[in-house]
Amino acid sequence: MKLFSAKFFAALAALILASGCAGLPVRGGVGGQIIETRVDSDVARYYLANYLASKRDNLLYDERIDRLYRNGDKGLPDRDELKSLSDAFSVDFAALYFADRIARIPANREFREVYDHAYERARNASLQPFNSAARYEVVFVPGYLYKRHPVTGADLAAPRAALDRAGMAQHFVETVEDGAIEANAEIVAAAIRSRAKNGRRLIVVSVSKSGAEVATALTRLGASGTSEVAAWVNIAGTLQGSPLADESLLQMEEVIGKVDVAGVESLSAARSRQRFAGFRIPRHIFVVNYIGIPFTGSVSMLARSGYLQLRVHGPNDGLSLLADLIAPDGVTLSELGRDHFLFDDQVDTSTLALAMTVIRQVEQRSQGMTQFSQDSGVGSGVGESP
Repeated sequence: MKLFSAKFFAALAALILASGCAGLPVRGGVGGQIIETRVDSDVARYYLANYLASKRDNLLYDERIDRLYRNGDKGLPDRDELKSLSDAFSVDFAALYFADRIARIPANREFREVYDHAYERARNASLQPFNSAARYEVVFVPGYLYKRHPVTGADLAAPRAALDRAGMAQHFVETVEDGAIEANAEIVAAAIRSRAKNGRRLIVVSVSKSGAEVATALTRLGASGTSEVAAWVNIAGTLQGSPLADESLLQMEEVIGKVDVAGVESLSAARSRQRFAGFRIPRHIFVVNYIGIPFTGSVSMLARSGYLQLRVHGPNDGLSLLADLIAPDGVTLSELGRDHFLFDDQVDTSTLALAMTVIRQVEQRSQGMTQFSQDSGVGSGVGESP
């Protein structure tokens, strides 16, 4: 999905030319991921190259960063905290801090380790779909303007092709590409009800705007209506909307052409945040958030305009604020240096690795829930929405 403001196009060429030399060069790691990029401040550079590598030699920076970790809770920082960090340090520092907080959560760390192992095996052509994968069907729900602008990846064509080559069952949901989230949620819910009759467990995959559509559908269906849904993979989901959608429709249409105003309005931040507060994903569904965390030197041409506009709000992926991409009560897999579009030249490898990791985690959770039910005498109430 892309929502560019027309006023930025005059300066876009200059920004692209300057982007290669903007910022401070740095190399470092967060949660086992190594990245070489450019960042927007010396404190962000120090944080990545020194502080997180336990090479601390700047007492002033060390004291300020130590204070953050002492005062922080065990959850993820929200958009307000990340905005405050952006103001106090820098946007790239806040993005790095967010990435580190994600990596420190045990469930996220475990998922990352399993995924990385699967990725290496898939890259070496030694990972094949598990026998148990035959029991699953992947249901793909496309993003905004997926027919008009497939270059964004909103049609999920690349991962669909990758799973097709791997022989995994899949189904594509034809939504209204510029339709309102609430209306498309009905289409998604109908597809889930229909596919649930085929005898396979479902892994629902959404991207960008369809993340809110899937979350709305799962909430409406409830536990009883989603009994065959094993997992939801939320790829860069604009679950709490995009401040870019709050711009004038006229400016947007100058760039992307005529669109349904209801679809744009459903993406507004205020409306989306209200909708988000009502999400109730049934607890038996394994939720995976898959997001990119870009920095000054790593934003793609497609995301750069939106990224620059949103920096005033804090760290973002070029379309949404980073904290607003996360569905709660799930695991989060982040890709350092990538933006909203998660461009990947190894898409076959990453798709198969992610699919196999999700299935493995689902199988383990199912065994755990079965054992819990047997040990505690808990019956059908397990997995009900709170």
